[in-house]
Amino acid sequence: MNEKNPSSTERMLQLDQFLSEQRPLTSENAPSKISLKLKPNNSKLQVNPAIVVVADVHAGLNFNFRINPDTGIADRALDFHKNLVKATQFAINNQSKLFVILGDLFERTHVAPTNREWIRRDIIEPLGEANVETWLIAGNHDQPKSSARATSLQDFRGYPHVNVYTNPTEEYIEIEGKTIGVLIVPYIHPEQILKSMKNTQSQQTSLEQQYRIGQVLLQKQLIDKANAMKTDFKMLFAHFYIEGAKLRATRYPMALPNEFQFNREMIPNNLDLAIFGHVHLHQVIGKRGSTEIIYPGSIERIDWGEKDDKKGFLAISPFTHKKWQFIELPTRDMIHIPIHLPTGIEDPTSEILSKIPQDPIDKMIRLDIQVGDGVRQRIQEIRIEEKLRNAFHYETRITNLHTDKIAPISHTMDPFKLFVEFVELNYQKHPKKDKMLQIGRQTIEEALQ
Repeated sequence: MNEKNPSSTERMLQLDQFLSEQRPLTSENAPSKISLKLKPNNSKLQVNPAIVVVADVHAGLNFNFRINPDTGIADRALDFHKNLVKATQFAINNQSKLFVILGDLFERTHVAPTNREWIRRDIIEPLGEANVETWLIAGNHDQPKSSARATSLQDFRGYPHVNVYTNPTEEYIEIEGKTIGVLIVPYIHPEQILKSMKNTQSQQTSLEQQYRIGQVLLQKQLIDKANAMKTDFKMLFAHFYIEGAKLRATRYPMALPNEFQFNREMIPNNLDLAIFGHVHLHQVIGKRGSTEIIYPGSIERIDWGEKDDKKGFLAISPFTHKKWQFIELPTRDMIHIPIHLPTGIEDPTSEILSKIPQDPIDKMIRLDIQVGDGVRQRIQEIRIEEKLRNAFHYETRITNLHTDKIAPISHTMDPFKLFVEFVELNYQKHPKKDKMLQIGRQTIEEALQ
């Protein structure tokens, strides 16, 4: 006899129970119990948002700590999934008509079956049961470099309420008896730009010139299509870096190397909203004509460079005075503690302990300790570990104040620890340090598998 399929509400209760029952690898690292409810002020709006836009979910992102032996997925990855579930339930509770994931639903073009199952069970099917149309737009992480290749994103094309977009297009949707026109531009890899112009440009055309030609061509297409739209509301959904966008709350604007980028002139000036994925920091870029340009940002803090960023998603009510709202999601606390221990300090361990929060429970903590000559040997690491034992995760990084190191100093055969220590010793102040660590960890994990 076939069992009855649970409703979306029953599935949400099952998920809440499942998440709360997850056990850590050690009793010292008990996982946090995060409610699936949003903050009271954000759980239901006075005006139901017709459209909910989420960006940069990165399901399948690898973390090399607190890995559940049953699922093979780290507890930290659950933080991302739970926030996506919150955004989904928000759309269902508010009877939204359209749910958009604006690029990078997945961390890679192909992710583990468990990741796909969680998205199907907790996101795709509940939205379908609530009659919420769902658009999945490819980002730089889950867009294949060849259109002939299938991806994990395309697994959901069989659902009647789901559209998957890997190529630029336009869509129209009826809401409140009015028509909304949407220009959709998934991420385009540099290789795809060059391939598309291979037969039209001379061999002498530089890479920079080809990118600029690509920008001009795309600009013309978008402006022509926007001008041709005779709708009550116009939007652009795209997954790109816009020149001048800020990448982190703590850093100034900077360019992303070797990427096809948007400039403001490429965005039609007669839209109502232009919403972009790809940059993880929520921000309003400003206006171009009547077009307001917004990044929702990612739904959780991806790395330490985002430790101070607010995270959330957009709730759009096209035909109200306030067209959109940023709905903030809860995030895991990430506390970075720099500590300076000069030569001659009397009790380096007590100095370190005094800097650690009294309540490290469920927090991610990074200790960056700089030591003078002879201090390293006097640090009692067991006392530090004891104070941090209830933290969700902690990292202790010790570097010498005076001596340049080129190789790890720890006596360990753990490739992850060796790699992290090497990067910390040689690239401590490099602006791409966190990205080096992320990619390096993934490379080591793939090699070991």
